[in-house]
Amino acid sequence: MKSISSHFSIFISSFVLLFSFQFTNVIKSIVNDYASKIVNDYAIVVVSSSELKEEELQKQIPEIESISEISSKKILDRLKNEMSSKNLALLQVALPKFYSLKLGSLPDKKRIETIKQKLSSITTISRVETFAKTHEKMFKMFLLLQAMVYIFTFFVACIAVLLILKQIRIWIYEHQRRMAIMALFGASFFMKSAMLYRMTLVDTLLSALCVCVFYDIVPRLPLAQAYAAELDVVLPSFNWLYEGSVLVGASFVFALIAVSIVARKIGRV
Repeated sequence: MKSISSHFSIFISSFVLLFSFQFTNVIKSIVNDYASKIVNDYAIVVVSSSELKEEELQKQIPEIESISEISSKKILDRLKNEMSSKNLALLQVALPKFYSLKLGSLPDKKRIETIKQKLSSITTISRVETFAKTHEKMFKMFLLLQAMVYIFTFFVACIAVLLILKQIRIWIYEHQRRMAIMALFGASFFMKSAMLYRMTLVDTLLSALCVCVFYDIVPRLPLAQAYAAELDVVLPSFNWLYEGSVLVGASFVFALIAVSIVARKIGRV
């Protein structure tokens, strides 16, 4: 029972550590995906009395990725039954041109104001609508959430590391006599510590596998997908080849470093 308890301590601590690490990656992926979605959905509407050239605007505002003219056909179709064809033709000539400007990235509030001022300074442009407030507030909320997750993860990871190091220290004291005997026969450091490495590696690798399974299954659950749909975000699928390798590799490296640091610090093995 005591052995199971000690292994469980390493397993849980490693699981929390790797879970926190992967959770930050998930949040980062969600925030990046939402930022891309905002950029794709976001557009600046410009009203101009004459045709606008994309190349000329891009020279003044490099953030502009594309310009497309908004057709006034729908407006004219609504008035078709209320106006004569002659007046409708005159209105079509008199109507200004509407353009939708797509940006390559979502700028901050200060940059949006600068873009608006540059567009407004063009003599043919009579009106500029940025529609940035709603998107900006939502994006800032996600960035705040990301920062809070990073801070929380840092403290959780510190606690988990301390618990793992403490348990390894306990294991070293439990096997101190066996290691002392091996030292008398000239055993090397790694030979004396082989059992400690093996126990720590097994526990951390099992925890890494459990974290991989968790992040592979949870995003596919109907409840998780429904909640993500309500927030208009996409839960990233788990990549076993890349993310799984990173988690397993991180657990392996951490186990080796943790045992080596504690064992050498104690200096009796």
